Amino acid sequence: MIHIYHGSGKGKTTAALGLAIRMAGHHKKCLIAQFLKDGTSGEIIFLKNQPHIDVRYHYPFRKFYFQMDETEKTKCIIAQQQLWQEVTSSTGYDCIILDEILDVIGLEMISLERVLKFLIENHDTKEIVLTGRNPDARLKELCDYETEMIAKKHPYDQNIPARKGVEY
Repeated sequence: MIHIYHGSGKGKTTAALGLAIRMAGHHKKCLIAQFLKDGTSGEIIFLKNQPHIDVRYHYPFRKFYFQMDETEKTKCIIAQQQLWQEVTSSTGYDCIILDEILDVIGLEMISLERVLKFLIENHDTKEIVLTGRNPDARLKELCDYETEMIAKKHPYDQNIPARKGVEY
């Protein structure tokens, strides 16, 4: 089935990784593809060493996309497309987490049509999770689970930066 965890609130990635842990606990093989992330968050450091979980990411920067110059943006787009190619050519997984894929679609790094095609082709054989913001209506229609995380209050609003072990 297809899951979408989206919204402005904290917890999208945490929910997706929780499903990967649950699946791995039952000896099911999970691929976690982190788009627009560099693999240095605490949970990814831990999950890289777990059996039944394969983590992949291609993000050569330690800043947000909107902070990049045009050369960096081009490199970023190429890296995200390479990661997408790895995901779509990978086999043998029971669960695929496409972390931040909604943002990659929104930034037009990977087309919505390519993602829809992948989802339709794999819908009946895998659990697939998409996270990020602003899912297209066609994704929402196709999914089996949709959860929206809504930020009500967050320390970031008080200029408190992300904290190691909590936000990353």
